[in-house]
Amino acid sequence: MSNIAKTSITSSCSCGLSTFSFSIPNELLPLPTYLCHCNTSRRISGALCTTYVDIPLKPGDPKPDLDSLTAYASSDILTRYFCPTCGTHLYLKYNSDGHLSVSTGSLDRTDGVVEFKGHMWISDTNDGGASDLIPSINETPLKRWASEALTSPELARGWKHTTPNPNKPTFPPPPAEKLHAHCHCNGVSFYISRPDTLSHVATSPFPDLLVPYHSSTSPANPTNTPWWLPTPTQYLAGTCACTSCRRSSGFEITWWAFVPAANISLSDSSPFERYFGTQTAYRSANHCVRTFCRVCGSTVFWDGDERPTIVDIAVGLLDAPEGARAEEWVRWCDKRVSFAELGRAGGFVKGLEEGLKRYGDERDEKEGTVDITT
Repeated sequence: MSNIAKTSITSSCSCGLSTFSFSIPNELLPLPTYLCHCNTSRRISGALCTTYVDIPLKPGDPKPDLDSLTAYASSDILTRYFCPTCGTHLYLKYNSDGHLSVSTGSLDRTDGVVEFKGHMWISDTNDGGASDLIPSINETPLKRWASEALTSPELARGWKHTTPNPNKPTFPPPPAEKLHAHCHCNGVSFYISRPDTLSHVATSPFPDLLVPYHSSTSPANPTNTPWWLPTPTQYLAGTCACTSCRRSSGFEITWWAFVPAANISLSDSSPFERYFGTQTAYRSANHCVRTFCRVCGSTVFWDGDERPTIVDIAVGLLDAPEGARAEEWVRWCDKRVSFAELGRAGGFVKGLEEGLKRYGDERDEKEGTVDITT
């Protein structure tokens, strides 16, 4: 048994408080995972989907130190564990047998170790969520299940709930319309209003999403082009594969909407402030602060020192009646995954880039428009 070939894997949070190494027999690799789109996964992460793999521990094997982490029982099925300092979601512990799963974004590698096999719990999204944006990985189509993987009905790409929603807003909307956003425990709750004259007062250089940081093009925005307003009624939304986002969230991709602070209000209608409710702030780099809910661990904001008038909001918190992608409130940038060159799960990021392009082409053809975020 001692001659069995194994691969050593390390899971760690962004700040380094929690680190756990374990070995997996090569014959068990790659470990399968399914992208979960359920309401709970989105609310506890701020992402449009989450991914975990089971840790194949045997009796007597060392286990991660869960006592140093914050525990959150998101259901009667399992408890989630995240870092109380940086907010990285790390582990799931199942009540049935105590087995552990680890978030794929916290692992030091995924290529050859993790296999993304399909999408599950799409029915919770109302509009297909991120499953329409990641239809395949490594040129292999991903299956799509309504609820549990393998056992529930499969759904076609482009699926949406067909039952009319009486709460669906009119479009174009009245000026007073607001969109609710909240984490799973509701310790962080706020509203977003539609773009208005104050939205144009915000200032910001161009983000990596539009002007790649690792290029010769300057991100300076001397004329203050309002890149965060791709249409009069929508905010720009995008995806990020950078190491900092991955390690701070615990998941491969973060999903951000760029919203002026002037268009964010608290549940009591008071203006936006830093930082309200159950948020904890973590300075993940010398130029930015990330916040997460200290109760349920959900990513909430990315707040850059160079653009204090615009805040990145985790899209998984948005409670849009039309669906998880919140398409009547945000317009997804389909030209690039931010910091794609840093994406550690190469096939995953490439699949997202290809899916975004297809999604954007289909959207523009349907609208008869050209994407102005180009």
